Amino acid sequence: MTAMLNLNFGRFVRATLAAALLAAGQAAATDFVIFDQPVSKADRRREYANALLSAVLERTVPEFGPYQIRHAPVHMERPRLFQALKDGTLINLTAYPVSPGWMRELKSVPIPIDMGLQSWRIFLIDEKSQPALRATRTLGQLARLRAGSGSSWSALQSLKDAHLSVVTGSNYAGLFQMLMAGRFDYLPRGVNEIFAEYDTHKPDHPTLAVEETVLLHDSIPSLFFVSPREPRLHRRIKAGMEAMLKDGSLERLVLDYHRADLQRARLCTRKRFELPNRQLDPALLGRQELWLNPFDPRHGICPAPQPR
Repeated sequence: MTAMLNLNFGRFVRATLAAALLAAGQAAATDFVIFDQPVSKADRRREYANALLSAVLERTVPEFGPYQIRHAPVHMERPRLFQALKDGTLINLTAYPVSPGWMRELKSVPIPIDMGLQSWRIFLIDEKSQPALRATRTLGQLARLRAGSGSSWSALQSLKDAHLSVVTGSNYAGLFQMLMAGRFDYLPRGVNEIFAEYDTHKPDHPTLAVEETVLLHDSIPSLFFVSPREPRLHRRIKAGMEAMLKDGSLERLVLDYHRADLQRARLCTRKRFELPNRQLDPALLGRQELWLNPFDPRHGICPAPQPR
């Protein structure tokens, strides 16, 4: 009887120890995030996404534990980035505008990282194009001029669906050279990215300018996309984004990073054209809390209407 009790007690101790070690291992598990690399050190478009990613991961430490952020060894254009994300070895997370293929084959987090600011687009131009754009009053008139776009950019389809004339380029850096060479007349860029690009490229292109009068809106959100091989990381990013959306810290971060750009863009004085977006999940568009309206007076970007 004593031998049987000792055997059962030994099994209990071993089982308890194994469970404790397993729990300790889970508690100490570190999530390794491999985020994408910008085009160059001068490319500031990833600054906000990196800050948001750190905030999301820090917010989820109590539930998911520690993390480390690494970056992919090289910059990848969109088609190669998509394949690398599916594989999940060189990279397992990025933030990019939505497209149907990405939504089907990657794990998306259905909260726009910048609350839709990138879908408000103004133009980089050669300054000699300003008079023609200032005279534009309708989308039909705008179609007489040529837009530039990356050949794999999500905005390309919305430009085409609006029957605008579009010239495409195969890589990001080459589009600025094409613009200044007169291959197209304007390059639509998100209000959150255009001024960093202007400041970067102006020294090499003295007649580069930010167009002063036109605003396009296409409601194409940028989302976090996670490799399908990383379901835990997807759960973590989604939980952090939902928490930041709920308590208002996502909106505060968006405005902290982009308020100066929004004011510099002078959105309130521009002619606004809505572009069709047939790629957008209606569930995303239907959640009004996901979208920041830069014209809302409470943000202080546009003045409040004066009582009559």
